[in-house]
Amino acid sequence: MIKGIIFCVCFLFAQLFVLSYIDHRHGSGESATRQATTAQNSQRQREDDEEEQA
Repeated sequence: MIKGIIFCVCFLFAQLFVLSYIDHRHGSGESATRQATTAQNSQRQREDDEEEQA
């Protein structure tokens, strides 16, 4: 019974590692896009703030 529990725990960690690896590989391209979009929005907000102050 203990061998079965140990096997299940090891299998769980293996699955979590594989899913994490896939998530990092798949999500890296999207995060770069999100960062670029966020940077553009910040630039627009700064320009709007400067226009309001002038």
